[in-house]
Amino acid sequence: MSRKHVISWCLVAAGLVLLMAVQPYAAGYGHFRRTIVAEMLMRWGDATWQHGALMPFIAGYLMWLRRKEMAQMPASSSRWGLVLVVMALFFYFAGFRANHFYSGYCGIMMLIAGASLWLEGRQRSRAGLFAWLMLGFMWPLPFLEESIGYQMRLLMVKSTGFVLNGIGVESLISGTALQSMPNLELGRKAGELFSVGVAAPCSGMRSLFALLVVGALFSYFRQRVLWRRLALFSTILPIAILANMVRILILIFSAMAFGQKWAIGGATEKEGSAFHELTGIVVFLVALLLLQAASWVLNRWCGGLGFKRTKTVSRQVVAPVS
Repeated sequence: MSRKHVISWCLVAAGLVLLMAVQPYAAGYGHFRRTIVAEMLMRWGDATWQHGALMPFIAGYLMWLRRKEMAQMPASSSRWGLVLVVMALFFYFAGFRANHFYSGYCGIMMLIAGASLWLEGRQRSRAGLFAWLMLGFMWPLPFLEESIGYQMRLLMVKSTGFVLNGIGVESLISGTALQSMPNLELGRKAGELFSVGVAAPCSGMRSLFALLVVGALFSYFRQRVLWRRLALFSTILPIAILANMVRILILIFSAMAFGQKWAIGGATEKEGSAFHELTGIVVFLVALLLLQAASWVLNRWCGGLGFKRTKTVSRQVVAPVS
């Protein structure tokens, strides 16, 4: 890398620091403007977005893995990179004027892509595309929690109730709550066996975004063909729903066996039992098993990791008889 190249990237890095960590950008719901970095650090304190703090390191590691391959590629420059840089600065300024963090996020991502195209060229930028896409998981998007969080809660309650009724455990669905049916013969009241309120953290939203990161990395390293990677990644949403359903079923069966307080805890999230907290890891274990199964099915049906199988023909050498 030439000295001019190093200076150019240092200027880009300095510009990113200035735009993200020095310049106050938006107020959000507050009374004064915060920098983009300050907003991200605040959001990363929420368990839903904690994975974002790891994404710069993961993206850097992915670039490091391809460093030798990229070093052999010819360095060039694309004018489209300059166009992207100009558009990125426009998005950044528009978000600044509109007091809108998400426009700033989009502007920063476009600026990184444009700088790569301008300074490295299309070939090297294409090689670093996946690392750039993974960097996109760094940005907290809390509006998604508000828009689809409630729908996820309803989906979890209805699907879990359907499974319970299907296996003979009569349950009653009431909004986002699930409880056992009353039994007059046994003198059992409604909710006596179990009563589970699927709150926002238990809807699967808290683990969904982290599972998207895990699924993207798993698909990238387990498959070698683009369409298979996309096919495997597309299974993340149903896998996340199934994994979270398994957790809720474990909590319900544990409540039936050992009692509501031991399995689930009190009525609020702060009063949750230790077992309730420990079952959070079940979501990731089940998701990884299902991802591995989906990858195995892809390999089984499509033959290997995308490489064509070749038949080897053995030749028998016959020595002449003297």
